[in-house]
Parts: sequence; C-alpha cells; structure tokens
Amino acid sequence: MVQRHRSIEQLMASLGRLPGIGQKTAERLAYHLLRVPQDEALQLAKAIEAARASVCACSQCFSLDAMDPCAVCADPTRDPLMILVIEDPREVARFEDTGYRGLYHVLGGRISELEGTAPDDLTTQALLLRIRKQSVREVCLATNPDLEGEGTAQWLAEQILPIGVTVTRLARGLPAGSSITQVSKSILCDAIEGRRPLTPGR
Repeated sequence: MVQRHRSIEQLMASLGRLPGIGQKTAERLAYHLLRVPQDEALQLAKAIEAARASVCACSQCFSLDAMDPCAVCADPTRDPLMILVIEDPREVARFEDTGYRGLYHVLGGRISELEGTAPDDLTTQALLLRIRKQSVREVCLATNPDLEGEGTAQWLAEQILPIGVTVTRLARGLPAGSSITQVSKSILCDAIEGRRPLTPGR
C-alpha cells in the first residue's frame, strides 16, 4: 500500500482541525491546494498570515478588528448603556445590518457540558465587570436559540439581575435551534424590536 508523504498528512491534519471540516473534506482541500498553481495556494497562506498580524480581539467587547478598541466601541454615537451579548464575533456584522446602535459583548462560545465549555472559559467575568463599571441600562442576551444558547442565557441572567440591570432576550421569532449567522435580516430586526425581559427559570 502506497503511503502519503508526511507533508500531505500534516496538511490534511491541519485542515481537519478547522470547524466543520471532516477527514474527507480535509483530504479534498489538501489535494486541491497541491493541484493549483503554487502562487494561488500560497495566497491562502499569505492571507492567513496577514489577517493574524493585523486583526486582534477588542479589549472591551472581544470582537475582532484591526484596532483596539474596535470601531464599534470607539464610536461615540453608539448607546453605551445597551449591550448585546453574542456568542461569536461573526454575529456582529449580522446585527449591524439590522441598524442596531448599542454596543456588543462577544462571549467566545456558549456554556456546554458536552463540549466541555464552562462559564470561566468564556468572557463572562469580563462582561460582569463591564456591566458594573459602565452602569449599563440593559443587557440583551442574543445567544443562539438552541439548548446550549438558552442555557447560557439563563446562567447569565442569574448573574446579571442581582446587579440591578434590565436583562432581555431576543424575541421568539427566531426559529428554535437556529443560528444567528443563518437567519435573515428581517427576522433579526423583529427579534431585537420584540426582545422581552428575562428572569431566571424562564
């Protein structure tokens, strides 16, 4: 049996560590990169290197941008008393499309026993400190409407409500089990407009 060269195996292993990429997809991508002209393949490596060198996590909201604080946090026209809590930095662009004008806080995931993610693995403590420091008026928990997202929202509500801040949740117009990055702009607009107060146990 002919063995693949070690460098091909290493490339496949690296690609396979990307989210949503299984073994067969990693194999297909690896051979594609080896088949196209070298300059084209190396453009990907250069793009990754450039992005890693120029993009950083905002020290205030943990979104990704080329500046710190990020463009949203540095914008004086935003409402500093309103924070939308999201799981993933990709979701910032989705909510910006709706016309939302408050600030964000990126958790960097969600609480999940199955995935081995505990509250301390996320930016939860930074969020609580920020709420106290900025005298925030409202925190809208915009985690995904699936089992882990709902559990994360409930845990956060239990931590935030004793501070004396209004805690809301996106309206139920979001399909159960869906992802923020996949729903339409109109649904997100309705979800923000129809957000409801959230109390532990609901």
